[in-house]
Parts: sequence; structure tokens; C-alpha cells
Amino acid sequence: MRSDGTTTSSSRSTEQAQSRSALFFSHAFRPFFLASGVYAVLALAAWLAWISIHAIGAVPAFMTVAEPLHLWHAHEMIYGFAAAAAGGFLLTAVPSWTGAKHSKGRTLAFMFALWCCGRVAMWGTAVLPPVLTTVLDLTFLPILGLAAARQLAVQPALRNVVFLSLIGALVAGNVLYHLGRMDMLEDGMSLGVRFGLATFVIMIMVIGGRVIPGFTTNALRREDIEDEQQLPASRTVVNMASLVLSVAALTGFVLKLQADVVGVLAAAAALANTVRLAGWRGLATLSSPILWVLHLGYAWIIVGFAILAASLLAGWASEAAALHAFGTGAAGTMILAIMTRASLGHTGRGLVVSGPIVTAYGLVSVAALLRCFGPAALPQYFNEIMLGAGAAWIAAYVLFTVVFTPILLGPRVARNR
Repeated sequence: MRSDGTTTSSSRSTEQAQSRSALFFSHAFRPFFLASGVYAVLALAAWLAWISIHAIGAVPAFMTVAEPLHLWHAHEMIYGFAAAAAGGFLLTAVPSWTGAKHSKGRTLAFMFALWCCGRVAMWGTAVLPPVLTTVLDLTFLPILGLAAARQLAVQPALRNVVFLSLIGALVAGNVLYHLGRMDMLEDGMSLGVRFGLATFVIMIMVIGGRVIPGFTTNALRREDIEDEQQLPASRTVVNMASLVLSVAALTGFVLKLQADVVGVLAAAAALANTVRLAGWRGLATLSSPILWVLHLGYAWIIVGFAILAASLLAGWASEAAALHAFGTGAAGTMILAIMTRASLGHTGRGLVVSGPIVTAYGLVSVAALLRCFGPAALPQYFNEIMLGAGAAWIAAYVLFTVVFTPILLGPRVARNR
């Protein structure tokens, strides 16, 4: 400010930058959802570039990543892309559950910086000291867990402790990956990514069991549907059976236990989750994309268990297909569904998505269908199918990023009536 009391242009610019920064770090969903969308594109584009180089028989002159690229790809989609979305969701949802203060300002910026440092480290594993890479990548999730624990402690509830356990499981999975990367644990990298993906499947089941029947019930009641027979049913026995069977099947799969036993558990998990999902009245939501996409995301869990059972019991499919049903289909769809809904709701907008976002919802399932079933149907076109699946995924998250960047960077608006 000048001596006459007026503000210089540089001062105004500084104030505007500070204001934008304060808004961006006012709620965790803003930086983490935006980062998740952008990273979904960047990490997959890097993987497609590697597939393209491999397809033409070329060899890169220099690689910044030391580990096998398929394991790096899996790690970054789980502990990079999905972990950012989980951070944005938990640090936004938990205060709503408990009345705790939101993580914001410097605290939130610090956690976001930790996530970013982990991504930079993982893109440079060939040039950075292994211990430094490990420390940088491992730091974010424990800090996220501590922040969530402090918020949950404001109003403790046993049903919410599961989220701390799930964050702890993600930390353990990432530790396993890095132990393998440093040759301290045989097959540690593969074990780490399978463990991490299994943890996200359970997280989706827990969150889905809370929000899908609840959101669907609210929407149907707004349409004056009050008959209990037409509203979603959430039965305790079915919920517990689906969770127990799913945890058992995924544990057996991660630890590579006896194939026929794990296959039977996977088939039982698929059946239990089908009964669970059927009770949530998904067909009644077909006129509301922001609702049916939640049901679609959960349906991919059923597909994942069915493929896993077919693979282990009859050899009719590959384990990679099951992994991508869980990862691309279930996680990819549910993350997109939750990010779009939460971003609209927490910025005061109506819960109605635009045409491009509806297209994005569909494109994620196109990517999953191609990746899960394309290689078996047309093995001679493996590389083309991989590129097509990747292109569909990238297009979906580009649409999300383009549509939601102004929303995530902009101020809250008056809620539409």
C-alpha cells in the first residue's frame, strides 16, 4: 500500500493470490480431487507411452523409473491416484460426521505437498536414492491417518474406526511395495499392489454400504415413494456376509492361498454382493446419472469377484482381468462418482451432472470392459486393446478435470433449489 492509502497493482496481485490459495486449501476435496483427476490422466498417459514404445520394439535411451513398469503403473494408480481421492474424501467427510474442524490452510497444504513429493519421488526411482524415495512416498498416508484420527476423536464411533484400519492397511501395503523395491522382500512389490487394491475394494464396500442406499432412499422419497418395499433395503445379515466373504476371498488372493478355496470364497462373495446391491433398488435410479453411477461402480466389485472365481476354479479368465475389474471398474467408477457428487454438494451446487460427466461415467466402464475382456477375446490385438482402454480412461478423467477445475478452484455458490 502506498503512503496515500491506495493499493498498488502488485499488492492487489499478492492479495488475490493469497485469496485464491486460501480458497484452494479451505477444504481437502479441492486440492486432492483436482490432483486425483489430473494424476489419473498423467499416470495413465505414461503407461500408454510405455506400451506404445514396447509395441514398436523400441528401447528408451533413458528411464527415470527403476522398477518394472507394470508394477510402477499399478502402484501409482493405487497409492497415487486413488490415495489422493481417499484423502480428499476422508478429510472432507469425517468432519461432517463428527463436527470436527476441517483440515485447511497450512496444515492441508502440508499434507498435499507430501502427496506431491511422493509422486515426484516415484517418477524418479532410477535417479533418487532408494531410501529417500521410500521416505518421500511413505509419509503421506500415515499423516493422513493421524489427521483423520484427530477428527474422529472429536466424536468417537466404533463404526468409523474401520477407516483408520483401512488407512493403516494402505500404509502396510505401501511398505511391502518399497521393501520389495529395495530387494528386502521377495515379490514385495506385487504383494504391495495387490494388498493396496484389496484394501480399496473393502473401502468402497464400506463407503458404498453407507452412501448408496442412503442417497437412493432420499432421491426416491423426493419422488413421493414411501412404500418400504420400493425403497432400498440394507439388511445387516447380508451386509456382514458380503463383507466377511469379500475380506476372506481378497485375503486368500493377496496371500496366494489354495486356489480352489479362494475361488469358492470369491464366488460366494460375488453372490453375497449381488444380493446386497439388488436390495438397493438401482433400477429406480436410471433417470439420475449421479445416482446410478454409484450402483454401477459397486456392480464392478461383483464382476471382479466373478472373474476371480472363474480364473481360480476353471481357468476361464486371467487374474489380471479380475484386478482391473476391481481397479479400473470399481475404483475408477466410484472415485469419479464420489468426487463429482462431493464437489457439487460442498460448493453449493445442485446434484445434477452435465452431459460430459455422464459421458465420463460411461467411458470408465468402457475402459474396464476393454481391459478385462478384450485381451481374451482378441489376443492378437492386445496392444491395440490396451491403448483403447487407456484412451477411454484418459478421456473420462480429462472430462472430469475440464468440467470440475473451475468448480474446485472457484468459490462456493448459493445452493440451487
